[in-house]
Amino acid sequence: MRHGTRDQQEGASSDHYITSEEHLPDEECTETTLQITDAKTKRIFEAHVRIAHEPDALTNPQRLTVVTGPHETVSKEWYVELLDEIDAAGINEDLLRRLAREQETTSNIVNTRSDDLKVVLTYLVEVGQYESTAEALRELAFERLAEEHPGLLETYDAVRTDFKVDPLRRALMDQQ
Repeated sequence: MRHGTRDQQEGASSDHYITSEEHLPDEECTETTLQITDAKTKRIFEAHVRIAHEPDALTNPQRLTVVTGPHETVSKEWYVELLDEIDAAGINEDLLRRLAREQETTSNIVNTRSDDLKVVLTYLVEVGQYESTAEALRELAFERLAEEHPGLLETYDAVRTDFKVDPLRRALMDQQ
C-alpha cells in the first residue's frame, strides 16, 4: 500500500515529513530506507524513499524537514518521494503483495541444492517423523518462520487472504 493511500484512508493527507540528519544516506536520489515522522499526525514510520535537495529531482516530491544539531534545533528543507512504507514489524507489505501476485504465475518449487539438508530430511522421513521430505521442509521452515518472523507470517496471511477471498478488492488494488 502506498503511503499516500494509507494517509487518505486514515483521513490525514500529509505532504510534509521530518527526519533527523543522522538517518540520511550519503548520496541523494538513491533508494534507501528512512525513518520519518509525518509532520501533521506525528506518526513515526520507516519507508523506502528517495530524497533530494530540489523537488525537480523526484517524481512525486513532498517536503522533508531535516533536523540537525545536538538538540535537533537546526533544520534544512529537502524533498522526499515515498516509495513503500514499512510497517512497525519491519514488513514491506507492498513487496509481499507483489511477490504473492508474481507467485500465481511461477513455479512453487523451492530448491535448496543441499546434500546435507537432503540427507537429514530423508532421515526424518525414514524414521517416520514425516511422510515426505517436502512435508518435513515445509513444517520445519514454517515453525522457524513463526519463531523468528511472526509479523511476516501474519502480514502474509492477510495478503494471502485478500488474494483468495476477494477478487474484486484484488482487481481494484491491481489498478492502484
